[in-house]
Amino acid sequence: MNKIRILVISIVVCLLIGAGILTWSAHRSGYTLAKLAGGKALEKNESSDIKHITDDNFEVEVVEASKNKPILIDFYADWCFPCRMLDPILEELAKDMRGKAIVGRVNTDKNLIARRFGITKIPAIFIIRDGEVKGSFFGVVPKETMAKALLQSGS
Repeated sequence: MNKIRILVISIVVCLLIGAGILTWSAHRSGYTLAKLAGGKALEKNESSDIKHITDDNFEVEVVEASKNKPILIDFYADWCFPCRMLDPILEELAKDMRGKAIVGRVNTDKNLIARRFGITKIPAIFIIRDGEVKGSFFGVVPKETMAKALLQSGS
């Protein structure tokens, strides 16, 4: 009887620790519980300054919009740790570049447009102006480097 009690207590403790780790990880990643009506159990909070680019809206949001302003596109995945490290940098860049450039993100797990760019590693960042790639970066890049590239592509 004593062994069963120890086993049950051990299982409960492990479940509580696991739940705590998952909750902390979700909180650190910027996830909040979303309504299940949308079909997703988790939804990521993104800056309203960062555009969500998909296969469906790529032509309008990137190709057409790049005729007016330079566009920075971040190709990422939710499971990619360096991509998550880039999140606050991109949010700050999007706020700083408001009106001068557009910052967007493409989830490579959900959109096939990454194949068009030949992306084999993420995070991959592309600067697009007039429908053409003007620059690219891979990995975690300082905000100043991306801002400089956007401003140089702005004319």
